[in-house]
Amino acid sequence: MKSFNYFIVLLFSLFITACSVRTGVLVEVSDGTEPLIGEAVASLASGVFEASNLDGFSCGGTYDQYSQSRMLKVNVKCNDGRTGEVIVSRTGPNLMNGSGIGKLSDGTKFRVLLGDMVHYRNAQGMWEKVK
Repeated sequence: MKSFNYFIVLLFSLFITACSVRTGVLVEVSDGTEPLIGEAVASLASGVFEASNLDGFSCGGTYDQYSQSRMLKVNVKCNDGRTGEVIVSRTGPNLMNGSGIGKLSDGTKFRVLLGDMVHYRNAQGMWEKVK
């Protein structure tokens, strides 16, 4: 009976970690820092994102993976001690694409692109006015 309980726990653990959705993330920081590249992962257990660059700068955080809202507000924490917040407008049938703007604790502004929106990185628009 004990081995059966372990089997059930193992099976449940595999189920929770195997069911996840991933999408690419690109973060452009207005202070001239090299862009950060990473991914957002939504699973049954959590919603997390992490992005970093080759200079060792990274930022990440958690979000509500169950939210069906097109607007998502996310707290950000970077490895240099700065914190901040970003508001992302999500698009697409699964809300896996989108873009947003945010601000770090020192006033530095940044832009976030998700999923297919990463390919529109050089498109001009509102972001050019924010810089």
